[in-house]
Amino acid sequence: MARRGVRIGAVAAATVLAVGLVPGTAHAATGNVNDPRGDAPKVADITKLKFKNGTYRATGVITVPHRKLKKLAFTNLEIKPKRNAGWIYIVSIHRDAAGKVTDKTLAWQQGDDPSTYTPVPCTGIRQAWIGKRTKISVPQSCLTKHHGTRLKARAGILARVGPGHDFYDDRTRYTRYLKRG
Repeated sequence: MARRGVRIGAVAAATVLAVGLVPGTAHAATGNVNDPRGDAPKVADITKLKFKNGTYRATGVITVPHRKLKKLAFTNLEIKPKRNAGWIYIVSIHRDAAGKVTDKTLAWQQGDDPSTYTPVPCTGIRQAWIGKRTKISVPQSCLTKHHGTRLKARAGILARVGPGHDFYDDRTRYTRYLKRG
């Protein structure tokens, strides 16, 4: 009887050990940035950015509680590689006055200097609204202007808010640098 208990214990221990050694699914590194509510007009007020630096795609989920698509001119995800001398990728979703997406672009720019804006060819940019959140993603294969795997991001919105003050811009802080994968 004692041998049977030892065998059962050994089998149970081996099973627990084996299950613990089986690799789980990989999860992309994720960073969050909360932005104060009310620091911009309601249509442009970003309250949160969640950024994932995945193996195949870099994805930002931007929370805008009071969105109106007709008021949004541009929604940007700015991605900054580590060790890049201040250069950033700008993933832009352009909307017309009716709120329809008219263009999805990727560019490479030195900081906030618009004279260095250089379009980067990319056909895999995706965008979707899910309730009060917009999800913008770009394939890692399009992010070819830098070396390394660490990225951080911030979000921005350029909104049409009315006559006499046609545009308003809201941007979040950057997330922390995230390793790919």
